[in-house]
Amino acid sequence: MTADVVVLGAGPAGLATALLLSADGHRVTVLDRDSAEPTARDGQGMSRFRQPHLLLPRGLAVLERLLPEVVAAIENSGGRRCNLLAGARAEPDRRYEAMAARRPLLEAALAVVAAHEPNIEIRRGAGVRALLTGHSRRSCVPHVRGVTTEGGETLEAGLVVDASGCDSPVSAMLGDLRRVQRSAVRTDAGFNYYSRLFRNADGSLPAQPAWLLDHHDSVSTLALPGDNGMWSLTLVVSRRDWVMRLLYEEDVWNRAAALFPELREWITYGEPITGVLTTAGPATRRRHLISEGRPSVTGLVSVGDAWATTNPMFCQGMSMALVQAELLRDALRAQADPEKIILRYEEAAQAALGPFYDTLRFWERNRLAEIYTRIRGGRFYGSAGWTTAKALEAAKLADPEVLTAMGDIGSMLVSPEEALARPGVVGRAMSLRADAPATALRRAELLGVITR
Repeated sequence: MTADVVVLGAGPAGLATALLLSADGHRVTVLDRDSAEPTARDGQGMSRFRQPHLLLPRGLAVLERLLPEVVAAIENSGGRRCNLLAGARAEPDRRYEAMAARRPLLEAALAVVAAHEPNIEIRRGAGVRALLTGHSRRSCVPHVRGVTTEGGETLEAGLVVDASGCDSPVSAMLGDLRRVQRSAVRTDAGFNYYSRLFRNADGSLPAQPAWLLDHHDSVSTLALPGDNGMWSLTLVVSRRDWVMRLLYEEDVWNRAAALFPELREWITYGEPITGVLTTAGPATRRRHLISEGRPSVTGLVSVGDAWATTNPMFCQGMSMALVQAELLRDALRAQADPEKIILRYEEAAQAALGPFYDTLRFWERNRLAEIYTRIRGGRFYGSAGWTTAKALEAAKLADPEVLTAMGDIGSMLVSPEEALARPGVVGRAMSLRADAPATALRRAELLGVITR
């Protein structure tokens, strides 16, 4: 059986890619190892499905422009629009509008729309065992021409799209192909996430904090509005910080969360509807299929977490996947040559998303080092770039231009380089940092309530 495109993975990245490619006339077969159909109420199993999610303005803009029927399905299932700067500005710009929707709800909306597309076939309970290879125009480069399923079926395709997530089996399959190296850059450690979901009886939400993500000494707090009248509060700690693992206990979590004055209303406004949801977030890492300016394999591309995993507290992964789906569609429109398709797509993805990935990896590496230094009782100074990052964080609510720059970066609307190159932004942040009040909670205070 031959299909124009085989997509591995029926998550948001795979389904969005299938929808955009099918709209251009490609016949798409989507394979997913999981046999269960997604529903808006899924998520009681795997911990990362139960964790809070937010679709950033960049990703929402892609959906509104290219797949408005998916946006309608999300909202019909309880997805809620929110403005990322609503807590910091009396009249926030609409371009900062995001969509509060957990992954199961978003995935279910995409699946409902995809099920009505005649050019898309979704096969659940169909894992992939191996990649089919054939002849390439360059003898030294393998060409992927399809896949073999775990059931032994052969599916040939003009293009295979790996959308099977951070645990993609494709890396191992590629390792079996001679001369192919699929490198991944990762950090030394990662973060643990301790979340609770809340709901008020009347469906209303508490007042939004001035900034949804704040970083304190050893702990970051993430307050997210949610779908169907829910909201969440997450405490994020270093995986190396063993004492913080006590946060999985509800009493400990409650005592620690109550230390943050700006978040107390988020705890007391409604009732918790879950215990402490615990998960270990993926390390920030990037997988490469380009070596020395040339593809190391043709006929295969990656989207979503198979392309790069990012720190979940910044909520960038879903938006990255949607941007990649559009870029892949554009590459197929522009090129027919297998090698040129890969190059065009990878170059476009790097230009659009590489700056966000690089900035996040820089932040994560320094943040983990900072926390680890504090665990040992020292003080972390870092590079000049880290000093600038800390100044921007401290000054964002004190200066409207700094706030705009941070809002643009956090929403993925403008690259970090472009936002920080605006006249006076960095200079004002550096000067304001010295006068900014010390609002970050100290490690000693946290340890006092966690270990008592």
